[in-house]
Amino acid sequence: MKIRILLADDHEILLDSLTDSINFSEFLEVICTAKNGLEVLEKLSIYDVDVLVCDMQMPQMDGIATVLQVRQCYPNLKILMLSMLEEAHLIEQAIQAGALGYVLKKAKKAELEKAILTVANGERYFGNEILEILNIAEPVRENLPSMLSAREIEVLKLIALENSSVEIAAKLNISLNTVESHRKSIYQKLHLKNLAGAVRFALDHKLID
Repeated sequence: MKIRILLADDHEILLDSLTDSINFSEFLEVICTAKNGLEVLEKLSIYDVDVLVCDMQMPQMDGIATVLQVRQCYPNLKILMLSMLEEAHLIEQAIQAGALGYVLKKAKKAELEKAILTVANGERYFGNEILEILNIAEPVRENLPSMLSAREIEVLKLIALENSSVEIAAKLNISLNTVESHRKSIYQKLHLKNLAGAVRFALDHKLID
């Protein structure tokens, strides 16, 4: 059974081209398309979709607003951003909103297919170019337990699973100030600069699936 995709982009020519490229795969099928965030929500109420491949720049509801709304209404739906935008802070916003991956529109067909398959499996996907844009250093390869305390490892896991500091404090029954202190220590010890770096480190060290 093919992975069912909702493709959202406001440029009709590009939408048609991307649909043809994705349908070329033996594993993927675009079952519906949308030209803005409102249409995305409308189509999701009609079609059974596995992966939303969404542009960042769309009228009425942009990509970030669309992802936030979709995550609220369809929390199990996997989302991949496909955009021309290469600014690190926008990529970070997409990740924080709930996208599992981010691919540039100039990516080759094979990378797009790989990204969709990865996200469909519930895993994160960021190509090398995205990792370079986010300035994510290679993970530290030292022995993890010697680098972080047991509590810091717990906090790192929750950070990588996109829990807010307030949520982490509640789950671990510690103060918000303590969470922020642990977060700062973790980022310093592991030379991390952002959420994407924390996620990648946690995945590489099998702290999360």
